[in-house]
Amino acid sequence: MPAPSVTIRAVDLFEEPAFTDLVNEVLHDPDRRRIGELYFGPPGPPPPKSGAQQVRVGAFAGDALVGWTHAWLQPGGTLYAGNSGVVPAYRRQGVYTQLVAAIEQQALALGCLRIHSHHRAANNAVLIAKMKAGYTIVGTECTLEMGLLLKMCKELDPRRAEVFRARAGMLEETARFFDERAAPPSGSGRDLAGPVILRE
Repeated sequence: MPAPSVTIRAVDLFEEPAFTDLVNEVLHDPDRRRIGELYFGPPGPPPPKSGAQQVRVGAFAGDALVGWTHAWLQPGGTLYAGNSGVVPAYRRQGVYTQLVAAIEQQALALGCLRIHSHHRAANNAVLIAKMKAGYTIVGTECTLEMGLLLKMCKELDPRRAEVFRARAGMLEETARFFDERAAPPSGSGRDLAGPVILRE
């Protein structure tokens, strides 16, 4: 159920240093920071800015930022959602689901074809919320800093999404799916006795 006191809106920037403090509070628990410093040393300078167009959507309770999604454009029509979070007091109230929907609207407005994201494999709440919203797990990655991550994707164009589901084995009778779409218009005279072979 959506939290009635929260509004979702796109912003140019989140206020600093409050946003960095919020990210550290929500995403970087003290144990993880301690282990990171123990094994990898103190944090170094931030990486240089990529120059990619940034997209930020915030969930606000009054003027207070209580949730966010920060994304940026990648080549090939992809919006990469790099990090998201909701403060504990506002979880399980539909805030994250609203953020997912809002970042999709931003992606569509920018002409993106898909959204990608990575999530910790043990983050069941987020993984389930993303799958309910139509995202698919498309791969894994393991890093020293984050551990096992699951890569998720959602195709935003309905036609591309349909083909993606078929290729991912998510539709029954996948061969028939492609055969029916490759069938010539009635009366065209084209013979489809053989199998349809799709190539990249």
